[in-house]
Amino acid sequence: MSNRTIIVGMAATFAGLTALLVVAGVVVNPILLAVAVPIGTAAYLLWYHASGRLQAQIRREADRLGPTERERARQRARAAENRRDAYRTAGTAGSRAQGATAGGQTGRRWAGAGDPRDRAPRTTGMSEREAYATLDLDPTADADAVRAAYRDRAKRLHPDAETGDEEAFKRLNQAYDRLSD
Repeated sequence: MSNRTIIVGMAATFAGLTALLVVAGVVVNPILLAVAVPIGTAAYLLWYHASGRLQAQIRREADRLGPTERERARQRARAAENRRDAYRTAGTAGSRAQGATAGGQTGRRWAGAGDPRDRAPRTTGMSEREAYATLDLDPTADADAVRAAYRDRAKRLHPDAETGDEEAFKRLNQAYDRLSD
């Protein structure tokens, strides 16, 4: 016996009980009419569910309202994971952050939490001379010049920019990581 058959049987039983209570309420005692109302409501809801109309109504309402909070949270989590993956493939560590040092200067530091692979030693193999050449800088350039050159080139080479080049952007990030240590 299917669930639908059981629900239809329950709805019929509740409908019969409601009819009996209405008749008894008119003949015997009007208080029985007050008892018949919730039972009649239950009978209607059971029939509405068994007919499939309740499910159709719920689907229409869900489509009208859009994604639920749980689905939006999943979408945000997927987007964050995609961003982390994009940073990893671009050559930057996803758990790095800009922060102030004790002297008030801005520098790179490890955020601490995150994937342990982000804290592993670099194996890029890019020499310091290649890094300076990638940034078009003289090897005597200071940290501020390196940062300024990196930011200027990153704006032009970022894959989301009009003139973006993903491979060049990866090399630029490798160079900046090498020189920022």
